[in-house]
Amino acid sequence: MTHPNPTSNPDTATPGRVVRDHFVALCGYETRIRQWGAPGKPAIIMVHGLARLSHDFDILASQLADDYFILCPDIIGRGYSAWANNPEEEYVPAFYARQMIEMMDHFNIDRCSWIGTSMGGIIGMAVTSMIPERIERLLLNDMGPELAQEAVDRIKAYVGGTAEFASIAEIETVLRTIYGPFGLSNDAEWAELAMNSARRLPNGKFAMHYDSRVMDVFRDQIDDYDAWNIFNAIACPVTLFSGAKSDLIPQKIVQKMQAAKPEMQVVSLENCGHAPYLNTRTQIEAVKIFLKR
Repeated sequence: MTHPNPTSNPDTATPGRVVRDHFVALCGYETRIRQWGAPGKPAIIMVHGLARLSHDFDILASQLADDYFILCPDIIGRGYSAWANNPEEEYVPAFYARQMIEMMDHFNIDRCSWIGTSMGGIIGMAVTSMIPERIERLLLNDMGPELAQEAVDRIKAYVGGTAEFASIAEIETVLRTIYGPFGLSNDAEWAELAMNSARRLPNGKFAMHYDSRVMDVFRDQIDDYDAWNIFNAIACPVTLFSGAKSDLIPQKIVQKMQAAKPEMQVVSLENCGHAPYLNTRTQIEAVKIFLKR
């Protein structure tokens, strides 16, 4: 099926685009994948954060679709993708990475650029460690091999539970608080974020789009996160987008990453924290520079 281009940030002057949604079995689970651009062009995979979904890349992907073949999946347990049968074993980066490799095989992608926001960066590092010859370059959007514990605790606090909401407006109010660091700049963007983040419940109310067990596994396992060995072994060009106000990847971690990988490009993005939404002209131009490295 196809859908018209979504509401765009006026700052980006998004031209008209058409996006196609695929539903593909990956490691046995039906997965929703949004395609921008035509096969045969240089491939980009864009993967969202922990409690987010593929729509987060709609503006960025629409800006790149003339020149690239772009895949933006809803990672299992989010959006329109299936929910796991074995959460503790399947809501983890290693399983997500296996699904992404199957996605690459399904679409005949031999090599690609990877753009990963937050958790999407963790998955990107995992995929790169598994199939290094197939990842040309890696963009970590406010993600690294180490996380600031205070920020992890903050994230734990908002992702738990199965809250119900009477309206999309109530969800928008909550999201404006949680995702203020994204740097969204107008009401239309917030309204679309809220609409895409909701699912209707049998009782007629709304809940967030994701399986709450995703967050249970996150809370149980995230304190053990340490990806330094994987990060240090990455051979392809790496770019770090650093939210200037980020509490998850603060400057002390950015500096450790630079010391471990001096060739890594670091782009500090103003007016946002964790994580930049990649929706403004400045941020999109920075992505274009990354793609030419």
